[in-house]
Amino acid sequence: MSIRRRITAIIRTTRTVPAETPNPLASLDASYQQQLDALDAARRSAADVAANRRRVQLLAGQAAAEAERLNRQAEAAVAAGDDDAARDALRGALTAGKRWEALDGQQRSLDSQLRALEQTLRRLEQRIEDARLHYLKLRTDYSAAQAALGVQDALRASGQGAIEAQSAAVAAEREVRRLRALAEAHEELAWSDPNSHQVREAFEELETRLSAEAELSRLRARTDPPAGS
Repeated sequence: MSIRRRITAIIRTTRTVPAETPNPLASLDASYQQQLDALDAARRSAADVAANRRRVQLLAGQAAAEAERLNRQAEAAVAAGDDDAARDALRGALTAGKRWEALDGQQRSLDSQLRALEQTLRRLEQRIEDARLHYLKLRTDYSAAQAALGVQDALRASGQGAIEAQSAAVAAEREVRRLRALAEAHEELAWSDPNSHQVREAFEELETRLSAEAELSRLRARTDPPAGS
């Protein structure tokens, strides 16, 4: 075959090779993993918001405590007649109160965000749990279908093997009958030939048997007593 013909044959073979069938379970695994990744991301977001809420709550508590402390300090300064100290304490208490109001607003906003995230997270978890159950069912059904297909293939192979074995047995029996007939034919031909090995052996055996009988008769005649003695 020329090089050109070889190249043409290779190209034809390449073109006729069927495309590899995509594995549906691989796509299903990828889809399920994406849902798990989304769930992890949602949990991290909820955890971040909860952490910020705790931090803002702590700062708001500190601001409220500072405002309360400065108000008591202002009251003590007024009782002591120290108006300047009272003014400083009151200014500090007002600043701390404004900071608490801002932090309290942030905390309420974070509370709302956290509740919304938690609701979304619960819905997402339920959706993924449903997807997990469906995923497991699909994998089970897919494995069962593959197993059934394998059993059918095994049955077909077994049936084909049985047919081949039966055919081989028939051929073997036919060959045995042929060999037996051939052996019988050879046997008959051998007996019809006076110079054959079988015929010579038979004559030799017959001569030996006749000689033995003659010798036996002589021995009996020698040992038997004469008549009338």
